[in-house]
Amino acid sequence: MTTDPQRMHASCGTARVELVAPAEAVAEFGRMAGDFVRLTPAAADDRPPPALVQVATHAPRGDGWRRLAYSSDYEPDRVVWVDDAWRCIAVVGEPSEWRAQQTLRSVRHLLRWQVYAAGDLLLHGGLVRMDGRGVAFAGAKRSGKTSSILSALVHGGADFVSNDDLTVGETPDGALRGYGSPRTVNVRTDALLALAESAPVVSRLLTDSTHPTNSFEGRHRTAEALHTASGAALPGSLWVRAGELCATVGCDALPESRVDAVVFPRFEDRPDGPALVRLDREQAAAELRHHMEDRGTKYDPFLADWYPHTDAARRARLCQRLLDEAVFFRMSQHMHGLREATAALRDALRAVPA
Repeated sequence: MTTDPQRMHASCGTARVELVAPAEAVAEFGRMAGDFVRLTPAAADDRPPPALVQVATHAPRGDGWRRLAYSSDYEPDRVVWVDDAWRCIAVVGEPSEWRAQQTLRSVRHLLRWQVYAAGDLLLHGGLVRMDGRGVAFAGAKRSGKTSSILSALVHGGADFVSNDDLTVGETPDGALRGYGSPRTVNVRTDALLALAESAPVVSRLLTDSTHPTNSFEGRHRTAEALHTASGAALPGSLWVRAGELCATVGCDALPESRVDAVVFPRFEDRPDGPALVRLDREQAAAELRHHMEDRGTKYDPFLADWYPHTDAARRARLCQRLLDEAVFFRMSQHMHGLREATAALRDALRAVPA
């Protein structure tokens, strides 16, 4: 049943997007976004929104609209309609899981570009809260960030904040904070199976994750597929919503946390167990620079024209604050020794005065 559109504010920190969508689409967005995005009704006398996402069954009319399509090896084309003058994205189609997914992405990309323009520090990494401390994991693709985060959840009793879209900013009272995101957690299946050796519960994600990419016949199910010893085919990677991940492993999803430590993980063949090295300020700064994002997001590249300016001075100040206030480690670990690496990290953090 389709209803008249609702006007809602979707906000995170200081960023805000107006969402105009049928009530059932708004409800589905709220379910998928969880506590990472605040949804509040928009009032008629509100100031114009910085950006707008509208959801409809038919393409918008007018000379200002253009249709954009982005291809992927892992899912159907992402198709959106864009009005640059009004900073508006239209997600068009009949109600479906893909329309809901593209709506969430559109809002998330706009929120991320807004905080980048404001000078927040965006890191290629994630964040958990473990033993009362905010622990970030930053690194390049396939370095072990997500595996380290999952291990912290199941072996370290941590709560989840973010996986790949970590934003570091300040609260209104000036405290340094890491903010989470409703971005899907992309997990390598080989890493998930390795983690399941010591935490069997995570294997449920292979069958219980509802993200539509998992059932799409994309590269993860063809060229990158894995085969078990019994000959069964498994996708090479898995897409897991944050809420489903937290429900499976029994942790909380937190929209924000302090950032007390930053860990740069990497996988190595280490027969003697994990190795943790605490970095001095110069070493930490060099590592951090490698994992700072230089744009809001690489997706929806037209958004770079909507946000051509950024507060680089504020971002540099936040980077210096993070170097001053957090401790930094380089962690080498074996894929089949994640439990031991998490235990070593917890011991190292306990030795650091709070």
